[in-house]
Amino acid sequence: MNFDLMHKWAFILVVISFLSGFGIEIFGQEKIVDSLCNQLSKTENINEIAILHLQLYKKQIRRNKDSASLHLQKAINLNKKQVNDSVKAKTLVYRIENLLHSDKYDSVFFYADKAITMKESIKPNLMIDMYSMLGTAFYYKSEYAKAIETHLKAEKLSDENEIEEGKARVYNNIGIAYIKLKNWRKAEEYMNKSLKICIQFNIKRGISYTLGNLGIIYKNLDKPDKAIAAYIESIKICKELNDKRAVARNYENIGALYEFKEDLNKALQYYLSSFRMAESMENKSTMASALHNIGNIYSKQGKFLSSDKNFQKSLAIAMNLNNKDVIRDNYMGLSVMYEAKGDVSRALMNRKLYENWKDSIVNESHLRAVSEFEIKYETEKKEKDILSLSAIKLKNEAALEKQQSRIKNLSLSLLGLALLFGLAFIIFRQRSNNKKQQELIVAITDTQIEERKRIAQDLHDGVGGSLALAKNKLETLLSSENEKSKKVTEFLDTLSQTSDQIRQISHNMMPGELVKFGLVSAVQTTIDQFDDNNLKTHLYTHGLEKRIDQAKEIHTFRIIQEIIQNVIKHARANTLNIHLNKYTKKLSLLIEDDGIGFTYNTITTQGIGIKNIKNRVNYLNGKLSIDSDMGKGTTFNIEIPLA
Repeated sequence: MNFDLMHKWAFILVVISFLSGFGIEIFGQEKIVDSLCNQLSKTENINEIAILHLQLYKKQIRRNKDSASLHLQKAINLNKKQVNDSVKAKTLVYRIENLLHSDKYDSVFFYADKAITMKESIKPNLMIDMYSMLGTAFYYKSEYAKAIETHLKAEKLSDENEIEEGKARVYNNIGIAYIKLKNWRKAEEYMNKSLKICIQFNIKRGISYTLGNLGIIYKNLDKPDKAIAAYIESIKICKELNDKRAVARNYENIGALYEFKEDLNKALQYYLSSFRMAESMENKSTMASALHNIGNIYSKQGKFLSSDKNFQKSLAIAMNLNNKDVIRDNYMGLSVMYEAKGDVSRALMNRKLYENWKDSIVNESHLRAVSEFEIKYETEKKEKDILSLSAIKLKNEAALEKQQSRIKNLSLSLLGLALLFGLAFIIFRQRSNNKKQQELIVAITDTQIEERKRIAQDLHDGVGGSLALAKNKLETLLSSENEKSKKVTEFLDTLSQTSDQIRQISHNMMPGELVKFGLVSAVQTTIDQFDDNNLKTHLYTHGLEKRIDQAKEIHTFRIIQEIIQNVIKHARANTLNIHLNKYTKKLSLLIEDDGIGFTYNTITTQGIGIKNIKNRVNYLNGKLSIDSDMGKGTTFNIEIPLA
């Protein structure tokens, strides 16, 4: 079907269904509101009054925002009196929702932290909503990795409580984050999962939102017919629900589709409709986005004064909301507009501002982990005995639980009473053995470190000193001869090489820089030794003015060494960045290169270098994630507890 003809017919159907269904929906909602108000006038129970105000808030939030806010404020005021924890928790979640609709994202973060501390009093379905709203706030702050991480918490809670409806919203929100990251395959995958659940449970609002987002995905996959069909169906449902906020977003998306097809007049028509509807609701985030798009259209039409005016309005709103994406996109729009106008200096200035904001968003995403996985692997040969002792300890603890259960069953009889003393003695002995084994683990590790230090010192001071003395004597002998003996000279060269090797072995066993000055100095010295102009290496540190536990320093240094060697040998990278940050309870290590990368699989990747890194992280009770793909570089993200 022709794209424009399909759009016209779909629009006619939307208008007909909207006019026929809207009056019925309004009448039904008013009837429910009247019933709630009637109940409110008959009760004096403070908890029931608060709950009724919250129900009235939910019923009127999309129809009468002022009235809804008034009911929410009354519930908040009642929370200052003797309402129960369940009512307080519910009020808190609804307050977060209201703040999100008002674009007050920092306040959302504040009250979300309070909600998390009260999660035992919050029902699972409300907690899922809270995480979803918190993730959405992160999304609007352009912190997409944090948004996905938060939405995954909501998904986990939905799984634990078998709340399938909750997953629909979670999948939709994760898909939106992937849309911003331009990962269309992932975005479509999550949107289809959301749509399937929404259809299964007839969640109309969820269907409308998911269809609208699928429209964006289809547009970018160059499927305009599917995109417009999704948008029109979404608008139809949104109007049935009187959800003007969602209608405004769909108008904006249809405008983007027409802009993509280079029909600028229709694109401008839909962008203006989106702006007017958002303005009527004081929905600032949609207003900022629509104004930016209007500025783009005017720029393409050569109407530079109108273009600049709309860009500046959008920029002012986005700055107030701290919406980094829209700020960044406005600077790009201004740069393109000034370039078309012939004002090269202003075009360049706005291009630099665009790059600065773009870099800030990318860097923040890299500093947040999307999700982290606990990994268990085989140990190195020298640490195998230590971890075996840990396994014995766990086995003994399981045996203790089993024996304690037997004691409980036998204690009902006199015979059991006699056995109790014998079993108690066994338990005491096993606990004593467990304590000794744990002490042995620490002792073995400390002994290994001290032994390495002793051997390194002996090599450096003993063997190294002897070689140096022999070398000096040979050099004195040669200088006293009129002609140098070729064989003696060759022997002297061999002696020098041996001395260098001894010094390197000593350093590898226990770097002197690490022992004397600590981890940061040792890592800096290591990267300073590179004589390779093709690899630019940078070290960034924070909070490491004071030294940490010696064993953790040594193992962390060995991990960094191993990663650096892998990069030099295999990565063919131009840049290597090392971020080493110490916090109150953990040490964070992020190492990233821009090399050729590799296809990483936690099961099949068995290289010795990777194994060594995993084993050391595992020994330190740390967490490791590796993000790599062919042609995309590699990132190691490691967290080591300091407690």
